[in-house]
Amino acid sequence: MARTFTAEELSTESAVSVDRILWMVDVGIIQRREPQEFNAGDGFRAKMIDALLEAGVSPDQIEAAVRIGSLDLSHVDRYILEEPGSRSGRTFAEFMSDAGPRGSLLPSVYKVLGIPQPDGDAHLPLTEEKLLEEFLEVWRLAPDDQTLTRAARMVAEGTRLPANGWPDLFDEQVAGPARERLLRREIEGFPMEVSVAVARLFHLIPPLVAWLTDRYVQQLVVAGIVENLEEFLSTRGLAPTPQPGLPPAVAFVDLSGYTRMTEELGDETAARTSEVLRERAEAVAEAEGGRVVKLLGDGAMLSFRDPSRAVAAADGLVRQLTDELGVPAHAGVAAGPIIQRDLDLFGRTVNMAARIAGQAGPGEVVVSAEVAELAGSSDGFRFEPIPSATLKGFDEAVPLFRLQPAERG
Repeated sequence: MARTFTAEELSTESAVSVDRILWMVDVGIIQRREPQEFNAGDGFRAKMIDALLEAGVSPDQIEAAVRIGSLDLSHVDRYILEEPGSRSGRTFAEFMSDAGPRGSLLPSVYKVLGIPQPDGDAHLPLTEEKLLEEFLEVWRLAPDDQTLTRAARMVAEGTRLPANGWPDLFDEQVAGPARERLLRREIEGFPMEVSVAVARLFHLIPPLVAWLTDRYVQQLVVAGIVENLEEFLSTRGLAPTPQPGLPPAVAFVDLSGYTRMTEELGDETAARTSEVLRERAEAVAEAEGGRVVKLLGDGAMLSFRDPSRAVAAADGLVRQLTDELGVPAHAGVAAGPIIQRDLDLFGRTVNMAARIAGQAGPGEVVVSAEVAELAGSSDGFRFEPIPSATLKGFDEAVPLFRLQPAERG
């Protein structure tokens, strides 16, 4: 049975004053039921109206909108993903104190997560308190306090993309056009099927993310066991010592003339171009055993364990983007030690690859001497030397090689 709330309890759950909640009942925004009996959807309605009032919409404007039927929030119960549960018997300040030295870092964790920090005298929902306890315990062995905020940031960024991106995409493709039709009076009311679909979308995100996370973890665990076992067996003389691997490689692929194209063809074209860049970059990275580290507006940064596969990916991506978009792309590839931190890459090799990309002309792939040597000998790529370049951030001129456009032998 769904939990019900008094006005005071609903005020605590929604952070909206009791007087404002009772005004919403009088206006008709919140349905009048038994005295002092509210549900979780009422809390959602209270937050929405409170946000409108805080944004400068007057109470009179809200009452008028309710009277003419343009502000009907009866459907928002569909958006409740989880019914509010019981709250902790201790305050947030007491919880932080009980959590030990790292409890004082919880305000920073909330800030990184992008959600409001509870007041010190607030009582957290038990589920939230339990999650925070587990979070602190999981990272207890990490010596650096900054680890907590780094971990929180990864969770926030990974969760924010579907939580914010899916609604944006749905609005672009479905809800936005329906809303425009309503404003143009082509339809009498907002389509119910669209409202239902929005609610289903929100409910799908948590289980879909949980399912996919489980699959990712399985892949990671299997790969880690194989790699670590091989290394362990070699240290006990039970398997050959693994041969030193090739240095990792980083590729930067950029679109030539992207700024001019945006100015001439508009922002909508730029957005579609970025989407094509993302799709093609992800496809070539997966095909060559690498990954897209990040997109950079008019380019992409990719990493690979094998320099020859980095060259193949850069070459393929440059050709695809040039052919599909009609805007020549260019790329730079370098190999060597890299520093990986929170799935981002840093270091001299990364900087060199970015600078080398700036030396490539439209349709060209330019690489460092080490990449030319490793890729040329291992995969039959053909490279031609070009004049060494003095790259920003490097004291000496860097030898460079251009990938030959001819067929690889």
